[in-house]
Amino acid sequence: MNLIKRFLDVNDEDRNFLQIIIWWEIRRILYNIIVLFFGFLSLSIMSAIVAIEPGEDLVEPLVVIAFAIICNISYTLGWFTELFVRKNQTYGPKMFKLGLLFTLFFVMLPSFIHLIFFIFNV
Repeated sequence: MNLIKRFLDVNDEDRNFLQIIIWWEIRRILYNIIVLFFGFLSLSIMSAIVAIEPGEDLVEPLVVIAFAIICNISYTLGWFTELFVRKNQTYGPKMFKLGLLFTLFFVMLPSFIHLIFFIFNV
């Protein structure tokens, strides 16, 4: 947990626009890795519980690509909003964590829905 806290720390309270953008863009790699991992987990859960007929797809590939693009556009809003609010050392880490949790909720939502349908035979 200390490693994550250190990774999200903001070293300088008086940062300029470029420093804010760089802080966010370095952490975009971690964000995408975490979202990708949970995306595979969600797809694995759905694949395990959904019976697929021959010739059918579990997921539409264009939807997955669109979702990845939307996630990264939303991530960009994190540093964009930080540029226009009062800059402090806690805004970036808080928004990173909240944005990541919000994204993971929507990544895992389809598997939770499929799991509920599977459990209750709906």
